[in-house]
Amino acid sequence: MMKQPKTKYLVLAAALAGLTLAACTDPVAEQARLDAIDHKNCTDLGFQPNTEAYGNCRLKMKEIRAKEEGSRSPNVGFGVGIGITKGF
Repeated sequence: MMKQPKTKYLVLAAALAGLTLAACTDPVAEQARLDAIDHKNCTDLGFQPNTEAYGNCRLKMKEIRAKEEGSRSPNVGFGVGIGITKGF
């Protein structure tokens, strides 16, 4: 029976280690990966690099990604506000 709590601690430690490693991703490498994906998507759609249409495509890709990241955010945007006023 004493092994069960030890197992729980091992699982917890493994989960924390995984979260720690996930938090250590290189932001420069991640941005380069996203830039490569956006470039491929825009050129696959027929846009030529160094054109206004290509630039608009890249901006749209960033806009879509920002919307997706916002919808995955655990912050639901509500809270409790307390205000104190004098009079009406």
